[in-house]
Amino acid sequence: MTRPVRVGVIGLGAIGQSLLKALTADPDVQVAAVCDVQGALAEATAQPLAASAWSDHRRMLAGVDLDLVYVAVPPRYHHAVALDVIAAGRHILCEKPLALTLNEAQDLHRAAQAAGVVHALNLPLHRDPGIETFRRLAQEEHLGTLRRGELTLVFPQWPRAWQHNPWIGGREQGGPIREVGPHLLHVILATLGPVGRVWAHTEYPAGDPAACETAAFGTLELAGGPLVTVSCLTNLPRPEQVSFTLYGSAGTAGLVNWAQPVAAAGEAPLEPVSVDAPRVPAGTRLVQALVRRVRGEPADLVDFSMGVRIQALLDAWERSSDAGTWVDVTPT
Repeated sequence: MTRPVRVGVIGLGAIGQSLLKALTADPDVQVAAVCDVQGALAEATAQPLAASAWSDHRRMLAGVDLDLVYVAVPPRYHHAVALDVIAAGRHILCEKPLALTLNEAQDLHRAAQAAGVVHALNLPLHRDPGIETFRRLAQEEHLGTLRRGELTLVFPQWPRAWQHNPWIGGREQGGPIREVGPHLLHVILATLGPVGRVWAHTEYPAGDPAACETAAFGTLELAGGPLVTVSCLTNLPRPEQVSFTLYGSAGTAGLVNWAQPVAAAGEAPLEPVSVDAPRVPAGTRLVQALVRRVRGEPADLVDFSMGVRIQALLDAWERSSDAGTWVDVTPT
């Protein structure tokens, strides 16, 4: 394929609009169609792109010749919309989490494999140079034997100021564990390997059964034995903090501010670690990799199999929080 990759976008909220910028900036991409249940929003988005506007994604899939479709609808609709995209034979990029339940995520993975389409998940930390540097620091020659991991999530308000929408603050689809968690769970799984079981405790606001968590604490037991603690707090007077620290017998390695690597040898204080590779914007990296894969070339993407593994952890977290006990992570 030498012509531009023709892309359709379903869902034009804050996240969909963000990646749309990277799609339109790539000379190898033509955004040919956009779709949102708010027809006026679809029309306004489509006009400067010379794209067609739709309010029904099925009609868009039937009416436009597309190579790749980006599904950026709320999580409740991932399963149904993504299945329609796959059934139409289109390559697919889906927002995280892959689905609302583990069964739905597994269903999507099976369908994409059977259809033979490229399937990818939008996880912006993937291939970030800071994350890659951290993963090298997490190796045994730097860290020694892993003793413990600590993941800390602090948000002064939830939903965050840029992300207010009808579902992000709801218990069914939103909340920081489901919304932010997949980014760091991907880092944990890719760096440390499988998680065998989970213990979790979740706090919800009194008197509002539909609201998402305000705090959570839990423990992930790695298949090899070490533990990773997870602490999440929202709505308190502190700056946002997203950090991950690994304590080893010979040193410490970590991430601060999402993707800035830090490290220490022995008892030395943690210091920032320089990142050698240039930092290309996450959306640009993702779009370039998608173009290569759609054209049949090799490229490193997070596919639906990782989406299923992340969903299995989220599922175990919720089951543990409900039961108040350790629960095994369902094998995937």
